[in-house]
Amino acid sequence: MIRSQKDLAEVQQPTVERLTQTEKLLLRYEGIRDWTMGNQRTVGMIGLGVVAIVVGILWYVGQRKTNSEHAATYLSRVLPYSIQGEYRRAIDGDMTRRVQGDPVYGLSYIVREFGSTEAGSQAALALGNAYYALGNYDSAGIAFDKASSDYPLVLASIEAGRAAILEHSGNKIEAAKLLESAARRDKGNPLNADYLLAAARDYDQPQGGKRDDAIRIYREIAEVYPSTQFDDAARRELLKLNVEL
Repeated sequence: MIRSQKDLAEVQQPTVERLTQTEKLLLRYEGIRDWTMGNQRTVGMIGLGVVAIVVGILWYVGQRKTNSEHAATYLSRVLPYSIQGEYRRAIDGDMTRRVQGDPVYGLSYIVREFGSTEAGSQAALALGNAYYALGNYDSAGIAFDKASSDYPLVLASIEAGRAAILEHSGNKIEAAKLLESAARRDKGNPLNADYLLAAARDYDQPQGGKRDDAIRIYREIAEVYPSTQFDDAARRELLKLNVEL
């Protein structure tokens, strides 16, 4: 499995006061490795019907904001279980523990009830990681497919998670494509070398592989990450393929 996301690169953080609740949540957990709205209704009515529509829209917007805040809060409470490797509890939650009167809801609950919010979609990524760690690959794949984000680092993690499922199913070429895409999401992502090395190895298959793509990536790793463990690994693979840099 692709190693989980930890020690993310330092980024310039915007003023905290201007952040939404979800953005604050993402920044709070941005340093942890093994860590995404819209609906529009149009109706043509007149008279009292118009008043009803306006009232309904105001309620809907308020409800969406409330849901987003709830999802972000619930996610912040359950993520420590994933970080500590308590994956079953992260999935199911902790009904015996109360925080401000609420139990610690599990990732599956957050995704089910708030999946359309940004925090709910990010919870799907954590849910996929938890299921994968427990060996429940079918459920992990479903969770990864529900995850999305506007943040390049999170998108890279989602693609890496989907790639892990493809690898498990034997579809290593498609996994390699996702891993290479993940490595190019954010130049500052410290997992880029991992993603590239895994992509190259997936491309380099005895049957149905794409050896030219593998060689291309191994050479890129040697050039971009000199004098590192990734450089050494890439050079060893190139030697096996009788390829010079």
